[in-house]
Amino acid sequence: MTATTDRASVVRIANCSGFYGDRIAAARDMVEGGPIDVLTGDYLAELTMLILAKAQRKDPGAGYAKTFLTQIEQVLGTCLDRGIRIVANAGGLNPAGLAGAVRDVAAELGLDARVAHVQGDDLR
Repeated sequence: MTATTDRASVVRIANCSGFYGDRIAAARDMVEGGPIDVLTGDYLAELTMLILAKAQRKDPGAGYAKTFLTQIEQVLGTCLDRGIRIVANAGGLNPAGLAGAVRDVAAELGLDARVAHVQGDDLR
């Protein structure tokens, strides 16, 4: 093992959440706190899944972490400017719904963002 690293192979990842309701300012803190390449968010704690399921029972269009949208609104422009990728499982029970909502936020901000989501793992 060598003491030096090839900077081209370094990927700096910052995580901004561990559950639905985690600190809203965390995404902004991570993006503004230092150079990063990827901003991640983990929202699938057991309690979060219960909250999302209850919300989706009331509204079939729900089922994703709406606080993620607030975080995205705060950092999307900066992330696009700096080439920071955002990867999150905040879609919970409705990844397509969250992807659409993120596209809406980007449009409201006048930003052109590529948004993707993964479908197919709903075991219910």
